[in-house]
Parts: sequence; C-alpha cells; structure tokens
Amino acid sequence: MICYFSGTGNSKWVAETVSIALTESLVPMAAYYGADAPVPTFELGATERIGFVFPIHSWGIPPLVVQFIEKLQISNHAQPSVFVMFTCGDECGHADRQMHDLLAKKGWATRHIYSVQMPNNYIMFPGFDVDAKPLEEQKKADAKRLLPQLIESIKKDLPIAHYHRGSLPYLKSRLIYPQFCKHMMTSKSFWVTDACTSCALCAKLCPIGTIELVNGKPTWKEDCTQCLSCIHHCPTRAIEYGKVTQKKGRYVYK
Repeated sequence: MICYFSGTGNSKWVAETVSIALTESLVPMAAYYGADAPVPTFELGATERIGFVFPIHSWGIPPLVVQFIEKLQISNHAQPSVFVMFTCGDECGHADRQMHDLLAKKGWATRHIYSVQMPNNYIMFPGFDVDAKPLEEQKKADAKRLLPQLIESIKKDLPIAHYHRGSLPYLKSRLIYPQFCKHMMTSKSFWVTDACTSCALCAKLCPIGTIELVNGKPTWKEDCTQCLSCIHHCPTRAIEYGKVTQKKGRYVYK
C-alpha cells in the first residue's frame, strides 16, 4: 500500500512508478483530509508494505500528511514494514527526523527514507521560481535512473544512502517550517484574472475540494494545503497568488 500526496504530479509519478514495481496499491492521502473525512483504516496482506510518497513543503512534512499518518490505523499489523520517499526541488532539511518522530509515536520505524529530486514548483515566495527547462528535464531524467535503485533497496530490505539534507537544515526545518505551517496554510491570497475561461479544472483537481465556481469563477475556501495544483494546472495562467507569482513560470509533471 502506497499512500501518496501530490499537487503538480511529481509525487504521483513517483508513487505510481513504485506501486507498479512493487505491485502495491495506491491510496491518495488527500481523500482522508479534514474533520469530516473517514479515518484511514486498512488491513495489510502478508507481505504488503506501507509506503509514504509526498513532496517536501518548506523543508518539512506537509500538514495534510502529518494528519494522515497520525490517524492511520492498520488493523491487523502492529509494526508494518514502512518506507518513505520525499520529492523535493532541492533540499529536505530535517524532514527525515520529523518522519522518524511521527512513526515512533505509532510504534513504527523504518530504515528506508529517501529523497528524489524533482523539478521545482513552489513559486509563492520571492526568489522562488520553477526550473529552467533544461534543468527540469535533467531532474526528471535523473529521477528515472534513481528510482529502480531505491525500489531494489526496498525489495531486498538493504537500505542505501540517498537523502539530501542540504545546508542549514536546523534553521530551515526547525524555524522556517513551523512558520510556513502557521501562516501559509491559507488560500486568502489566491485570485483570478480576466483570462479565466470558467473551465473548472482547478476545482476538479484540488485534492481537498477547497475550490468552487461562483458565477463561473473559482473561489477558495479558507483551508489550503499549498499543493499549488490550481495555479500550475490552469490552462490560461489565470490564477495568481498575490503579486508574487505574476511573472513566474508554471510547472506540471508530464
């Protein structure tokens, strides 16, 4: 069973690739998000693993993923076999330590925590933008070469060292990440230009259903996971986030 979360497709591609190679089913974590969502409860097969695949958000674990793991119940196995794959544009900080702590609270552990560098998609902060096309293609090509190695290490339960912590991990994960979770889990800065064609693609693809069309135009409820699915998938680039995204690129995994 591979539990995944994805906004622009990086983590979804990794999850799908791994699920095929390991013949594991896919579980979208966003389907269990929110106070009214069902508690994620599963039974595992005799040889079935639990995999978590999701993007790094501001050098930490997305709050949606934290909530899912905290609520996750495996009814027939006290200590399942677990592996984790983070997708990141550049660095992961101390997200691996956060993951170990999350799992420890459930009495679980893992020897397999890996990072897979994928094209950048976070454009909400000044100085952050998508990668130039050559770098985007290089990252995708490198990931395609890397994944078989990671999958083989999981199959044989022989961990390999492949985790990019980056510079100043304490500062980024222990100081910046909590501020990101406190102040950025909101949709209040999203707005739409006259280029909107009322196609409703943003509403269809929002993983937590926070977007709805009012008079043919998207409106956002307060809750937001900062997955950026809406802004990157918009076919006419009609969605913006304040002023910071107006001259920045867009990216969707293809």
